Amino acid sequence: MLLGLPIHAGKPEGNNLAPADIPSELLTRKWKKRNPANLISPDSVLRKLKEKRELVLVDVRDAQDFNSCRIRGSINIPAFALSKKTFLKSKTLVLINEGFNYSKLEQACQRLRDSGFHSVSILIGGLSHWREKGLPIEGDVFAQKSLNKIPPLEFFAERNYENLILVDVSGIMNPEASSLMRGAFSVPYRKQTKKFVGELKKVLQAHENGPLVSVLIFNKNGRYPESMEVLIRKAGIKNVFYLKDGLEGYKAFLQKQALILQTKNTRKVVKKCVTCP
Repeated sequence: MLLGLPIHAGKPEGNNLAPADIPSELLTRKWKKRNPANLISPDSVLRKLKEKRELVLVDVRDAQDFNSCRIRGSINIPAFALSKKTFLKSKTLVLINEGFNYSKLEQACQRLRDSGFHSVSILIGGLSHWREKGLPIEGDVFAQKSLNKIPPLEFFAERNYENLILVDVSGIMNPEASSLMRGAFSVPYRKQTKKFVGELKKVLQAHENGPLVSVLIFNKNGRYPESMEVLIRKAGIKNVFYLKDGLEGYKAFLQKQALILQTKNTRKVVKKCVTCP
């Protein structure tokens, strides 16, 4: 829950705050760097497994998601519980989630190293990138297809990290996108597939050598044509995710956060009232 951010007076009631009424602190993107030393590529994991090296793949997603689809041979342990699994201290661990939310895994890496764990790393791109490379995942096919669909809350938690590229594929860029998704590029998805792929690759060109580049695609409603996903995959563009519920879903999330802040700040003002008993 977000605390301590100022809310301007005179907000509309209910869940209908306009983008201009959402506090700038909820919209600003302040760049943070990731630590590439934490990462291991799918190719490196495969090579070590083929060499019969002792490698423990730890999927930190919740049990329901794990049971739906997973890498064969991986085990399911929540990130917060790993430090208590002392029998893993001497093992070489690779932490896995869907591939977008690195921050929780980076925190888990640090906690485990501080607790004396031998070797801990994060699978680059997680399950989504593993699947993009055509590597085997067992479980429900529909769950696999949903691995690259990112809820607004997860995007919000990751929005400040460098090399996260936001791309609006709406036919006409939504006027709200520039305020709600700051720094987003407009690459409209058109029937001219070569032009779309060319424009998308041009946007990504400046970041093509970064090991931590992720692409978050969005439009107004979060309904993305299967043909677009296939096209992007065939073009060899990796670590691509799609914002679940699109811009409208993210706006609704921000509106709720703003109202929560407004309520909390109102309570603080009441508590500070000198005339109150």
